[in-house]
Amino acid sequence: MGGVTDGSSVCADCGASGRFGSCDELFGVLLALDHERRQPWAAFHSVNVACYLLQHRSRTPEAALSGQWEIVTTFVADGLDAVHRLTAERVRDNRRGVRSWLTADRQPPPPTTTVTTPSLVTIEDVSVDGTFPADGYHDRMRRWAESMTRGQAS
Repeated sequence: MGGVTDGSSVCADCGASGRFGSCDELFGVLLALDHERRQPWAAFHSVNVACYLLQHRSRTPEAALSGQWEIVTTFVADGLDAVHRLTAERVRDNRRGVRSWLTADRQPPPPTTTVTTPSLVTIEDVSVDGTFPADGYHDRMRRWAESMTRGQAS
């Protein structure tokens, strides 16, 4: 799940090499930074999670994929502030017991990207050296999200 599954260091889900640890381990490092409310990572929480779950579909319930895809495409098209508005709306809806992002009538995400896609950016790339340096983080997140939408209708 989201990491090495065949005895090699390559991630079966996204093709990351594993040179800084499994994708699960890298995601844990990223979530620790973001849950400490440290910037720039915390501002990207929804995008971090969406990109990771879309690339590691073995970890993602099918019903959640459309909502994650909406976050990624919103970020690419309209930026981080638009994602914050979208997620604030979802929090408000969730408090009222409404989870519209889990419905089947939402725009589905594209088919799983194959690990051989040369333009695919992974969590390993975003981590740079396994530490997710703050310098350039916004640009790396944009490249990660854009790599998933390249060639797809959004």
